Amino acid sequence: MCARDLLLAGVSLTKNRQDHPIRAWQEHTREVFSVDWSNIKKETFASSSWDGTVKLWTPDRPRSVTTLQAHHSCVYQAIFSPHQPDLLATCSTDGTVKIFDLRTPAYVPSGPNSNTFTNPMSAAVVSIPASGNEVLTLDWNKYRPLVLASGGVDKAVKIWDCRMIKLGELNQVGAPCETILSGHEYAVRKVQWSPHRAEVICSSSYDMTCRVMEDERAELDPTDIFSSCLETLFDYQPITIASAGVFYAHEYQGQASENSCATPTPQKVILRTPDTLAANWSLHASDIWASSRYLADHLDQLRLCDFEPTKEPIRILELGAAAGLPGILIAKTYRNVSVVVSDYPDELLIKTLVENVTNNGVSGRCEVIPYAWGSDPSLLLRNGLGFDVVVAADTLWNPSLHDHLITSLRFALRRSSSARIVLVAGLHTGRYTIQSFIHAVQEAGFDVESAVEKEVKGPQERRWNVAGDEDEKERRRWVVWIVLKWRISQLEGGYKL
Repeated sequence: MCARDLLLAGVSLTKNRQDHPIRAWQEHTREVFSVDWSNIKKETFASSSWDGTVKLWTPDRPRSVTTLQAHHSCVYQAIFSPHQPDLLATCSTDGTVKIFDLRTPAYVPSGPNSNTFTNPMSAAVVSIPASGNEVLTLDWNKYRPLVLASGGVDKAVKIWDCRMIKLGELNQVGAPCETILSGHEYAVRKVQWSPHRAEVICSSSYDMTCRVMEDERAELDPTDIFSSCLETLFDYQPITIASAGVFYAHEYQGQASENSCATPTPQKVILRTPDTLAANWSLHASDIWASSRYLADHLDQLRLCDFEPTKEPIRILELGAAAGLPGILIAKTYRNVSVVVSDYPDELLIKTLVENVTNNGVSGRCEVIPYAWGSDPSLLLRNGLGFDVVVAADTLWNPSLHDHLITSLRFALRRSSSARIVLVAGLHTGRYTIQSFIHAVQEAGFDVESAVEKEVKGPQERRWNVAGDEDEKERRRWVVWIVLKWRISQLEGGYKL
């Protein structure tokens, strides 16, 4: 209900006056955003508003019973605990989740002629800094007292165990995040625990999906829980596998022989997915994409061990690296390599990328360089040398950036017949968008050595075909693996813009 007046509407079956409210109130100073009945105190319900307050009501009272100055900005939801009649949880644009205990004496206003209407209560018994962005929704677990789930603009569903209290920054009392369930591609608008099973939760999002998840096995990586539920229940292959701020663990299972240029496998990396400044959200750099994971799972197909052994390391560049999954894993897996992971010069993005390189112990052979496609390449090129291999995952989705990307590829790739560019694009990018890039890159002096459609979770492969026809669900199951090399005329004629 988005109105400043709060209506409790009733229907009289005898008089058939369906449009006549039992009672109407108008106390909130801005739009009312949510209402919730108490399941235990059945005569009480709560409303939350853009004015930052939560008000408690009973239908027989002409004014609110209690007012909580819950937040300093919009309160998206206020919801009673199904276990304790005097506990109320709220979430807000300020990124916090709060729990109020209506029995606590500290809430009683002091002073002459003071009451909760003129002097609203505000202290929370638990205040959780749940997100750096708006928290849009929350819900109590129906079977586990003091366990909450929240969702919001950060695209993650987070589960909080409020029994495990800890002291946070600025003397805020918070609860540890028990689980983070990632996978939505846009903000989570609603979360709701199942009334039938303690471990099942449902979420809906602005990405036009509803998803069901299980939280019964804490030892599983939360991303794996989410992805497996998405595929099992809906038979949908997720496009992204981790969102902003979430830790993601990846293990490379490739086989390496004693004479291989690679170190023994498996190799594991743990990455934090970066966030970006609000001005750069359109980059979609705050996710780990399925095509990036596919590239990381198939490093052997880069054929790095085919390069002639030399004293100089194989120079590798990852463009549009985001969390840096393929590039960091290459640096950890292969011995004689020098890797540069690069992305747009966004302060938060680059800071996280540097931390990922450092935390995975590859600083000696992996360097982070901020770089905007199409700009001065001198930062990328050490001593004027190009790269033997350039890799990029899911970087073709924006046709307006194709020219800038191609310019950067021409600057970056070493002028050698053995130098290669490997691009992996999810088929969700669109066949004609991918084909337009292929045409443009051929006009820029590259040959397409191969273009193969590969099944993300399976062995199937097929030749690239721009005329392919499939629905959105089927497109999610495929990536396109494109290998580019210099045209011979470009090697003979030197660099030409």
